[in-house]
Amino acid sequence: MIFAASPVIVLGMTMLISDVADALASGQLSARDHLEQCLAAIDSEDGRRAFVTVNAEEARRNADHTDMLHKAGATLPAFAGVTLSVKDLFDIAGEVTRAGSRVLDDAAPASVDATVVARLKAAGFNIIGRTNMTEFAYSGLGMNPHYGNPRSPYGRDIDDGFVAGGSSSGSAVSIADGMAAATIGTDTGGATRAPAVFCGITGLKPTTTRMPGDGVFPLSTSFDAAGPMGHSVDCCAILDSLMAGGSGTTEAAFPAPGLRLAVPRGYLFEDLDDQVSQDFETALSRLSAVGVTISDVRLDILEELRPANLPKSIVSAEAYEIHRELLASGRDLYDPYIATRLAAGADIAAADYIAMHRDRAAVCAEVAGLTRPFDALILPTTPTLPPALAGLQGTDMLMKTSARVLRNTALSNYLDRPTITIPGHASAYSISTTDPSETSTIFGLVLAALFDSLRGQRALIRHELARSRARAALVASAAAPSPPCARAHFDA
Repeated sequence: MIFAASPVIVLGMTMLISDVADALASGQLSARDHLEQCLAAIDSEDGRRAFVTVNAEEARRNADHTDMLHKAGATLPAFAGVTLSVKDLFDIAGEVTRAGSRVLDDAAPASVDATVVARLKAAGFNIIGRTNMTEFAYSGLGMNPHYGNPRSPYGRDIDDGFVAGGSSSGSAVSIADGMAAATIGTDTGGATRAPAVFCGITGLKPTTTRMPGDGVFPLSTSFDAAGPMGHSVDCCAILDSLMAGGSGTTEAAFPAPGLRLAVPRGYLFEDLDDQVSQDFETALSRLSAVGVTISDVRLDILEELRPANLPKSIVSAEAYEIHRELLASGRDLYDPYIATRLAAGADIAAADYIAMHRDRAAVCAEVAGLTRPFDALILPTTPTLPPALAGLQGTDMLMKTSARVLRNTALSNYLDRPTITIPGHASAYSISTTDPSETSTIFGLVLAALFDSLRGQRALIRHELARSRARAALVASAAAPSPPCARAHFDA
């Protein structure tokens, strides 16, 4: 949303990529003014928690160059001057990719950009900095002992605040707090969606093969997927298209009436926070009211996925293989919690690894058959509201809490289905208060496509459910409105 303030345009916290691009292209907003507004937001306690590096001077040079070309009447890329934050897993030429760790401090700078970064640069995006994350992307909490713990916008003045969700925690905060207009992260078990829901924004997990993985530090090659986060589905659609080699144009929306959604009752609905359960059932009622068909289903085969959140898994095996030499030479440089998780894959036998892949293929095939009558699964993004940072002490507590946070999101990683999470609470961006009872809860819905990956990918970002009609269906009309600059958007 753009607000006029003579003589420049002032952007609120909610920055839709298309709005920023239009304001820049029309001359209502200069690239330098847009950048300085973002840098001012970063110059804060939570900005320092959210970023590991800020490329202020280079970004200023890029912005000034964009403004010069614009004044000269040059033809510029569609998103010239729009600010972009990048998770510290992606290579940027001339910079060291540390993956949120100190283990790689002495690594050589990248010689070339990761392909998805290069594509976004070519579209005109101005990289403002590298965002903080869980070390090596191996947790759903987003905490980092080396660079600080990014905090959810929810309840920051309550004790030490609440986790922003991981592993792409800094990226999500950068969007929620107006530190960048666009951001990219990665998702292995929920890392674009847990941070999105804990920060009141939208997150998209593509299928594993949709985005090129070169120049992205891996966690698990079988599960990793680069994906966008933003204030709206449209923002995610733009970035998704560009990252996959498209033009950044978005699709026409699907109508909500006739959409068939399945609610997979069973273990994915066990141990929900009371507020999450209430908000989810309310959302279902509102969706039904606008013509969406909601069906409860029992997918007993999903019960077999309970072990997927345990240390012994495909992810564990692949993560250990990537880190075994680094662990052998420099384990003391790791976050002890992350080192413990990585080491858990050391004793997985090759035969067990092969069997886990065979079992995964069988589960995917059976679920595809059982869910063929539906367009997507719908369920709470996470079983829990953002956990308090103050209560997360010790490896056992961290492991237990992370597994719970990622329980529902990990399903679509295991099935390799494109998935989007959208805000489902009354105020999609929560304003902190001193009284927890006066603070809006953070809640999100996951939509997991159940048909073939590319068709599903396109369909998810087209559903009007997650755009204009979702606003009426999912936003509580009786809730006290947040300030316009702090209200997330479902539509563009």
